[in-house]
Amino acid sequence: MKLDRIKRRSGGTLILEITPLIDVVFLLLIFFMLATTFDERSAFKIELPKSTVAKTKSTLKEVQVLVDKDKNVYLKYTNNSGKSETEELDLATFVDFVSEKLETSESKDVVVSADKDIDYGFIVEIMSLLKEAGASGINIDTNSTK
Repeated sequence: MKLDRIKRRSGGTLILEITPLIDVVFLLLIFFMLATTFDERSAFKIELPKSTVAKTKSTLKEVQVLVDKDKNVYLKYTNNSGKSETEELDLATFVDFVSEKLETSESKDVVVSADKDIDYGFIVEIMSLLKEAGASGINIDTNSTK
């Protein structure tokens, strides 16, 4: 073997110096880090993902806002006797009614269940009204693709 012959001729052990190799790799790393251009526009290309996570079970403590295809808004909540009730709301009285139900609710979390064809602006408006009403957490209900 060639390495054995080198050992025998020099009489000592063969030492492989890797320090220069590490230096070269480090310099290449720095070069590529500095030479890379980052496309800031790619941060704004949004593709909404499908939900592959299993649906979490909602509790009776949560208040639920339902929005159908015609933008009718319903509030589903648990009354004082423990029964679930659903009422249709208009946006004018939405904040007052939801804040009243959140005060009596054990949880200040709200689940929004909206039709998939509802435009994004309307859902954002609903979410801002929920924050104004005192909701501490807003969850979007989705269907699992599994």
